[in-house]
Amino acid sequence: MLTKQQLNQLYQYSYSLTLNSDDAYDLLQTGLEKYLKKSSQNIQREMAYIRQIIRNQFIDNQRRSNIIAFETIENNDTLAIDTLSLDDLMIAQDQVTIIWDIMNTSEREIIYLWAVEGYSAKQISDETGVSRGTILSKIHRLREKVIAKFTKLDAAGANL
Repeated sequence: MLTKQQLNQLYQYSYSLTLNSDDAYDLLQTGLEKYLKKSSQNIQREMAYIRQIIRNQFIDNQRRSNIIAFETIENNDTLAIDTLSLDDLMIAQDQVTIIWDIMNTSEREIIYLWAVEGYSAKQISDETGVSRGTILSKIHRLREKVIAKFTKLDAAGANL
């Protein structure tokens, strides 16, 4: 079945969506319950399947409570690539909090899969059903958003 490490990864994924520990545990539990009810031995990609269940449950929960406005992840903008990458930034715990706060749910999901799980844009595309170009474009815009936020904080004299 699932190892402790896999359960921790699923919890972290749930937390990246909810930004609340209790909600993340609830989401994980609901997702695992649904997985176990539908589970069969034929499921090759069980982690991706469980993440899909968790993502769908999160969306259902949010729609029911009308807490957030959903923004489509699709975008047809052209991709501008520069040499500065998110990997070059030193990220500390307080910086992660700032980064999470400026992102919406779909952005947090992409960053979690890309930066934490180490998925390629193609793998994220396959899992979320969004084109690879859109994922690359979204990562580029997120990188610019993060850099702009920290540039603004540095100009204001914030200590990070």
